[in-house]
Amino acid sequence: MEPMSNVCERSFDEVLLSGYLDDALTQAEAQRIRIHLEDCGVCRGLFDELAALREAARTTTFQEPDDAAWPELPKTRTSRFSRSLGWLMVVSWVAVVSVLALWRFLSQAGDPLEAFIVLGLPGGFVMLFASVLLDRLRELRTDRYRGVFR
Repeated sequence: MEPMSNVCERSFDEVLLSGYLDDALTQAEAQRIRIHLEDCGVCRGLFDELAALREAARTTTFQEPDDAAWPELPKTRTSRFSRSLGWLMVVSWVAVVSVLALWRFLSQAGDPLEAFIVLGLPGGFVMLFASVLLDRLRELRTDRYRGVFR
C-alpha cells in the first residue's frame, strides 16, 4: 500500500474550495468541485479543514468592553462639552484668519499669476482635505466597523 501524498493528483485550483464553501461559485463550478472532492482525498481533507476553520470563526464570540474602557473617549459630560467647544473655537479661528488673509491678499492689485502661485498650493491642500473629510463623514453613517478599535 502506497502512502497518501499531500499533493492533489490533478492540477486543481485550491482557491475554488473556499468559493465552494461560501456558495460563491456557479452551478457548473460547484458541481465540478463536488465531483473532485468525492474522488480526491487530499482535497477533501483540505476542504474539511477549511470548513472547521470557518465554523470556528463563526462561533467565536467577542465580549465588547464597556465605553469606559476606551481611552480615547471623554469620560464626563463636561469633558465632552469642553472638547467640542475647543474644536469649534479652533476651526472658527482658522476660518476667520484664512478669510481675512485671503481678502487682504486679493484686495491688493497684483498680477494674477502671483495670486495663483501664492494661493495654488494651500488651496489645493484645502480642497484635498475637504474631499477626504466629506468622504469620511459620508462613511461614518454606514461604517460597519465604526466601534472596532485595534
